[in-house]
Amino acid sequence: MAATIWDGPVITFSETTTDTTLPMNQDRITDNVWITRGASQGIFNAKTETFFTHFLSPTNTAWADGTLADFASLTYTDWNTWAKNIHGGPRGTVGVDAVVHLISDDIYLGIKFTSWGGFGTWLFSYERTTPSVAVAPIPLTIANIGNQAVLTWTNAAFSLQSATNVAGPYATIINAVSPYTNSLAGAQTYFRLIH
Repeated sequence: MAATIWDGPVITFSETTTDTTLPMNQDRITDNVWITRGASQGIFNAKTETFFTHFLSPTNTAWADGTLADFASLTYTDWNTWAKNIHGGPRGTVGVDAVVHLISDDIYLGIKFTSWGGFGTWLFSYERTTPSVAVAPIPLTIANIGNQAVLTWTNAAFSLQSATNVAGPYATIINAVSPYTNSLAGAQTYFRLIH
């Protein structure tokens, strides 16, 4: 089976306290990987670990400098080696484009640390990519019935908008019951389905 690449929208995770037992201080990336950091040292996987262990934590992850475009050709290592040996310590990773391999899930995601505190301010933050969001095309049918354009679509999560001037504001048109239909007559109008 092929690896999964998470190249969806970027989110920011920020630890708010050093209480590693609180879900808000764990980036629960998958069911197997929950990244957090205690009151000292490095990050660890709260799903399987209760504290940081050199050259092991966070378990179930491998790290490399680079971008998702090159994920298959990067050289991965444990986080401690990546942060300490390659970057001179965790503070040296701030601003570095990196890729994390979530080993048991076989997922690759992009990550960039944005802060790394020490000596009394042990909090950290990073930006990371998320799963791709694919929206299936919504079938929109248009029929000409009695000099009226009748637009029909099948997904209640979408609404029809129209405008007579594409540079102007769109006006929302209220949906009818399923299948969702609007009958319109008049001047040239531009339409779009929105979610």
